[in-house]
Amino acid sequence: MIYHHGLIRFIFERLVATVFVIFSVIVIVFTLLYFSPQDPAQNILGDQATAAQRENFEALFGLDQPYLVQLTDRLHGFITFDLGTTYQGNEDVLLNIENRFPVTLTLAFLSLVLAIAIAVPIGIISAVKVQSFWDYSFMFLALIGLSIPSFWQGLIFILTFAIELDWLPSTYIPGQFASLIMPVIVLGTGLSATIARMTRSEILEVMHEDYIVTAKAKGLSNRRIFTKHALPNAWIPILTVIGLQFGAMLGGASVTEKVFNIQGLGSYIVDKQFIPDIPAILAGVVYIAVMISVVNLLVDLLYALLNPRLRAELND
Repeated sequence: MIYHHGLIRFIFERLVATVFVIFSVIVIVFTLLYFSPQDPAQNILGDQATAAQRENFEALFGLDQPYLVQLTDRLHGFITFDLGTTYQGNEDVLLNIENRFPVTLTLAFLSLVLAIAIAVPIGIISAVKVQSFWDYSFMFLALIGLSIPSFWQGLIFILTFAIELDWLPSTYIPGQFASLIMPVIVLGTGLSATIARMTRSEILEVMHEDYIVTAKAKGLSNRRIFTKHALPNAWIPILTVIGLQFGAMLGGASVTEKVFNIQGLGSYIVDKQFIPDIPAILAGVVYIAVMISVVNLLVDLLYALLNPRLRAELND
């Protein structure tokens, strides 16, 4: 059944690739943490801990076991949804992830929506009015957006809108939407610049294709050529970039979360990295990898629906 139905086969192949990616992430991240020079027992217990205390700590969390035994335990834990407890505080890792991940997901999603709402119209205007005042102005602003470090922009926002003007909270407050405004703008700035430049370049590239020249020769209006032929074909690579950037935001939101004191997944991984707290770090990275894989799967499906050639191949 899978082989004879193109769309089902397409989805199945992507799901198999996703599972392979997730298990590869587990193996690679655990291997890097296992061979890390950092000693969790020493970092948590301190230099005053005795050798017996360190041995008890390692035995409690299975750190005295060989590499393959520990790796097998981690893989089994992810399969059974038993992610274990943190080395520091003995907290349930799965519960910590479930409490922190929704905040990071909300921040990334709102930033993506804001970026698309701003960047796509800017990119279209720049492409339609290429080499005009608006084109140069918008692309100059996009270049600035790409160049500004997010932590610096966040600090400037806090000084301006929270301290000087007292318009917005300086830190994130759960349940208060106003406290998300500055983090969303900061995280969405770089993404807006990327999408705007990508939209402009793709539309300009499509406008020189042969089928656009043919449409012009048939006497179609510029608006119809743009809306019916140019924009639908330019959307395909733009959607791919949006999907990849959304995944990057999930993993790269830690700086913004730190600046605005957001207890999200990114800041959680950073905090646990210095121990290193292997169960917490591994679970956080895998959660992000799962979300990136899901987003990429959705982007692939949209790509298949928007690309007539690929859609025809799937229907065969």
